[in-house]
Amino acid sequence: MTEQLVIMLVAATVGFASAVFLCIGNAFNTPGKIMWQSTPYWDFSEPVARALSAQRAQYIVGAFLLVVAFALQLAAALAPADTPVPLPQWLQPWPYLVLATLVPTLLLSGFVSSRIHGITMRKVLRMAAARQAENERIAKASSPS
Repeated sequence: MTEQLVIMLVAATVGFASAVFLCIGNAFNTPGKIMWQSTPYWDFSEPVARALSAQRAQYIVGAFLLVVAFALQLAAALAPADTPVPLPQWLQPWPYLVLATLVPTLLLSGFVSSRIHGITMRKVLRMAAARQAENERIAKASSPS
């Protein structure tokens, strides 16, 4: 297998993983927006906040993978088309190379997405608690004593 083909296969595989994350995520939802979106009219909705936080995390990971895939495609275009790559024998068939790229990419991306989701949810819950405390303070201050 040539260097160019290996890089192109890896780029296409990472691009596929990127598409998976981009299709299920929403990168521009900040913790503040998620907090407001999850409070439709009456009160904060933690399940909605969790869903929006997960979408944000998946979109962030998908966008990063897309950039990596494009960089790999650029590298493939610049790589010599006739330079062989000394891959192990078991990675010579293209489906094995794709699987050897896809599995760790999805596992690592899933882990990173999970961590981003957790960090975002902690921020959203802190913001919701602060807003609740502020609302209680205002209600207490405006109630006749």
